[in-house]
Amino acid sequence: MTELDKEQQKAFVDEIMEANRLKGASRKRLIMFLAQRYNWDKQKVQHRLRRATLAQRYAESH
Repeated sequence: MTELDKEQQKAFVDEIMEANRLKGASRKRLIMFLAQRYNWDKQKVQHRLRRATLAQRYAESH
């Protein structure tokens, strides 16, 4: 599942954004970066995305 066409990539990103109730272009770029880094493995992308968003929220609160 390493090489996806543009439509499949968009569907992958949209699915993860909807599942995590995220909005915004910066979140889309983050998901796209993570997906490319982890070879479009949905479970790994979900895990890293949660870690990144938690870290960001913690940094913003302090």
